[in-house]
Amino acid sequence: MRVHLIRMNKLNLKTMNPLMKYNALMKNIYCLLLTLFFTNFISAQELKVISNTEIKEVKLYQNGAMLNRTAKVSLNPGNYELVFDGLSPYINPQSINVKGMGDAVMLNVAFKQNYLKDKIKSKEVVELESLLDTFNYKYQQILNTTTVLQEQQNVLLANKSIGGANVGVTAAQLQAMIDYFSRKLAEVKDKLLDNSIKEKKQKEQIDKVKNQLSELNTRKNQPSGSIVVNVAVKTKTNASFDLSYLIASNATWYPFYDIRAKDINSPVELVYKAKASQNTGEDWKNVKLILSTGNPQEGGVKPELTTWFLNFYEPRPVYILQRANRPAAAESRAVPSTSPGVYEAAKQMESIPVQLNQNQLSSDFAIGIPYSILSDGEEYQVDIQSFQLPAIYSYEATPKMDGDAFLTARLTGWENLSLTPGSANIYFDGSYIGESYINPGETEDTLTLSLGRDKRINIKREKLKEFSSTKLFGSNKERSFMYEITVRNTKNTLAEILLQDQIPVTQNKEIEVKVDELSGGDYNTENGTVKWKLKLQPNETKKLRLGFTVKYPKGKQVAGL
Repeated sequence: MRVHLIRMNKLNLKTMNPLMKYNALMKNIYCLLLTLFFTNFISAQELKVISNTEIKEVKLYQNGAMLNRTAKVSLNPGNYELVFDGLSPYINPQSINVKGMGDAVMLNVAFKQNYLKDKIKSKEVVELESLLDTFNYKYQQILNTTTVLQEQQNVLLANKSIGGANVGVTAAQLQAMIDYFSRKLAEVKDKLLDNSIKEKKQKEQIDKVKNQLSELNTRKNQPSGSIVVNVAVKTKTNASFDLSYLIASNATWYPFYDIRAKDINSPVELVYKAKASQNTGEDWKNVKLILSTGNPQEGGVKPELTTWFLNFYEPRPVYILQRANRPAAAESRAVPSTSPGVYEAAKQMESIPVQLNQNQLSSDFAIGIPYSILSDGEEYQVDIQSFQLPAIYSYEATPKMDGDAFLTARLTGWENLSLTPGSANIYFDGSYIGESYINPGETEDTLTLSLGRDKRINIKREKLKEFSSTKLFGSNKERSFMYEITVRNTKNTLAEILLQDQIPVTQNKEIEVKVDELSGGDYNTENGTVKWKLKLQPNETKKLRLGFTVKYPKGKQVAGL
């Protein structure tokens, strides 16, 4: 170990009093000891790079991820700078937490980005580079063949003349030469044409591989992150370290659902899934995955109100100043509130074991099997939970808008399953019906899903002209409307149908609306909707009538009639 000494200041002891002599001497000794301490500490510090850290757990948020890593290091007595490298460059330095086990003392923890470290090629990149070499070799062979064929063509074209200036040829010789020349030239040109096609196809393959390599290298050509830990070791020890840190971007997940109904006598299966993706610069291979609805980047500090002052507005001169560009505020997602517990009627089906942990602010789904999510930006499907929910099936129809009846399912028991907003794929009787959307924050206690059209229920809505008229009464005009709705059940089973229509609602006191006929329908005076709940036996037909009269000044027109 090298020791660096400093020269003490030369003291003129003869001109100093005893107190001054003592202070000056102690000052020089202190400087000497301090310099020796830091010089020995720095010179004795050993650099140790650790690249084999293992990811134990990933908590993936809808914006960001929290990672837990472990590493074991054998250390001799001394001071070390431990560099845990190969990490994401998007680590939030304030979130880093390092815990150590062993006979060592941690002195400092820091985060650094490495722009110079050679990138390790993935298996996919290595395979594509090998394939590109093969394609380039074949392409060069094609070019070489083309060159040889062009030379053959040039030789044939350069030797078209036969005989000499004073030597003639017979007709038979001339014909034989023409036949030979034509045959050979046609063969060469055909081969050139074939080679041109091969060259084009080979070039297309090379371009495809180059484009794929370019995309992969663009993802990989980013700096790596390193967590640097300074430790002092007293005795030889096998130390273990736990590292946790937050990656603030380039990692996300969002929910989606499969909703399956076998028939109208069976419960509905609700499959809760997620699509996860990340491009953080580090692959997550066979890790324990937790999907969280929380967002650690939103901040947990309650806003405080300041005094709201009022005063008269006094215009002031406006000066035009050049302002620096200010970054826009980061967009945050609201986390829907959830209630603890599981609805008793909802039966969880056998699936991947998932542990649900709920707190006051979020829900965490700990997936029971390891998952691998590579740093490639691709979406990976994760199965969360599967439930059977009780459902009430019925038909709904709005003949004014559509002449078909739609089979619907009203689900109950979903509101306490810690669902988050997401799209849902609807399946009925093994067939894909369409896409819907589940928003627990806006949906009522009963979730209504449309399962598709049923053409076996015939619905017809027509205007009855004999009961519809226009009349004048002094300065007013009255227009009467009458509609007849015919519903027929051609199925061989009972059909319960919720039928909907409407009566216009006035927004002007000069316009009067009078209801003439409802056929027993439930009329909502606020929005004008009319509903009928019908039960139709097999092959039964029912007719309903809806009539109303609109009265308004005859010199005006009413929009919407």
